[in-house]
Amino acid sequence: MATPPLPAPLPAATVTGAATRARLLRAAVAIVARDGMPAATTAALALEAGVAEGTLYRHFDSKDDLLIAAYRQIKQEVFLNAAAGVDISLPPPERLERAWKAIYLAYRADPDAFAFGQRFSESPLAEREGGESARAIGRLVADLRRAGIASGDFKNLPVDLLANLFLAPIAYLLKSELKGRRWTDAELDHAAGAVLAGWRK
Repeated sequence: MATPPLPAPLPAATVTGAATRARLLRAAVAIVARDGMPAATTAALALEAGVAEGTLYRHFDSKDDLLIAAYRQIKQEVFLNAAAGVDISLPPPERLERAWKAIYLAYRADPDAFAFGQRFSESPLAEREGGESARAIGRLVADLRRAGIASGDFKNLPVDLLANLFLAPIAYLLKSELKGRRWTDAELDHAAGAVLAGWRK
């Protein structure tokens, strides 16, 4: 039996370009998490990423576009991917608790991502982002809500209200952890149960 041919390697420029873009995105997250949005100047971003300042413009139209891209990537990688890893065949209450805890633990593993997201969402750039991330999160909550209403487990409340009942405890607990508080697994299980109680009929 013939061995299938290996895929052609990506051109070096493509690999280098993707790596540079990733470094710029991570630099934006690190600077904003550490020092706030105003500290994310083009010079600071380039220095943190280890590239020339003009390199930023080969990957993004502007510094603001870089920051928006970093925010969208965080919401995708940390928030949505964590929730997507939960088995959708589980009963809605168990799925909600597991999704909540998966998101929490993903942010805990990357506190810079959480701090960056908080600072970005409070900045004027949040309006320019266009709500793409919020819509994606809304779809996740709407899917959970729909499944829970169909099974008779969840209240028929507006998606935005349920989203706030879901997200607010995550933000509160993570802010406490950034100040040095460490929540135990048992405490996180109780918090997930409290979120579920807010959704239950």
